[in-house]
Amino acid sequence: MQCATTDVLYFETGPDNAVTLCVKPGEEFEVQTQLNRGPWLDEHPDGERLTKLLRGGNPASGCIFVEGAEPGMMLSVHVGHISLDPVGFTRFRGQNGAMPAWFESSGVGAHSRIVRIENGTIHWDEARILRARPMIGFVGVAPEHERIANVWGGMWGGNFDVQEITTGAMVHLRVNAPGALLHVGDMHAIQGDGEICGAGGIEASGIVRLRVELLPAPASLKWPRIENATHIGVAAMARPCEDAFRHALEGLVLWMEDDFAFSRGDAYLWLGQVLEARCTQFVNPTFTYLCKVAKQHLK
Repeated sequence: MQCATTDVLYFETGPDNAVTLCVKPGEEFEVQTQLNRGPWLDEHPDGERLTKLLRGGNPASGCIFVEGAEPGMMLSVHVGHISLDPVGFTRFRGQNGAMPAWFESSGVGAHSRIVRIENGTIHWDEARILRARPMIGFVGVAPEHERIANVWGGMWGGNFDVQEITTGAMVHLRVNAPGALLHVGDMHAIQGDGEICGAGGIEASGIVRLRVELLPAPASLKWPRIENATHIGVAAMARPCEDAFRHALEGLVLWMEDDFAFSRGDAYLWLGQVLEARCTQFVNPTFTYLCKVAKQHLK
C-alpha cells in the first residue's frame, strides 16, 4: 500500500506544490502525519533541527495527485482507520480568539501539557484519562491559483478542525486544479468544540488510511460537505463567525435541494426544527461552523 510520508512537508497548499504521491480513484493509501511544533520538542534529541523544519502550522504530508481529477469534479475523501502515535500535546499561548488575555485581572496565562497516548486512551495526569477520539484537522485540495498557508480554511477545505472528519466519514471537495492535489495533516487525538487552546485539542501524529472517489461536482457545491453513516453536513470557514454559520446553512439547504428532493423553502423550514449546528473552532484566522442534519430527517 502506498503511503504519503513526512519526508516532504508542505506548510502551504497550492497548485505549484510538487507531487509526492499519485493515487487512483478507489485505491486505498495511507498518510503519515507530522506532529505540530510544540513543547514536545524541548526534550527531543533532534529538537533543534525539527524546530527549524516545522516552520509553520499544520504540515501536510506531501502533495497527493489523484489520477483523472480535473476542475469541475468533486473529490470525495473516505476516511478509514486512524492510528495514533504515543505522544501528544496541547498548548495555550496566553491569548487567542476564544480567550483574549483580559480574562479577569490576570488572564489565564500561557500553559501547555504533554500527554501519553496508548491503547486508545489519553493520559492527562495520574488521575485523569480520556478516551481518544482521533480526527483529521486538515484536508484540502489546491486552490486554482493561490498558495495559502495551512492555518487557513476555506472553500478548498484546509484547516477545518471538525471532529466529524474521522473514521467512517467522507469529505466532499470541489476540484480546482488538475490532479486535485490533496493535502492532509493536523491529526488530533481529541478536540473539544471551539478548539479553545489553539494548539488542539490534543495535537497528535499517526497514520490515517484514505480512499478517494471522483464524481461530477454539483453546481451548488461551494463549501466542503461532510457525510457519515448518520448525518450530512456542510462546514464553512469565515470571519466573523456569523458568516461561517450562514455559509454552512446555505450549503446544507442547497445539498438537500439537490440530492434529497426538498424544495428550497421546505428544506429551510424543516431545518428550523432539526438542524444541528456549532462552531468547531474559534481560534484560526477563519472560524469554522458546521451545520448538519441527521439522515433520518431526510427521508
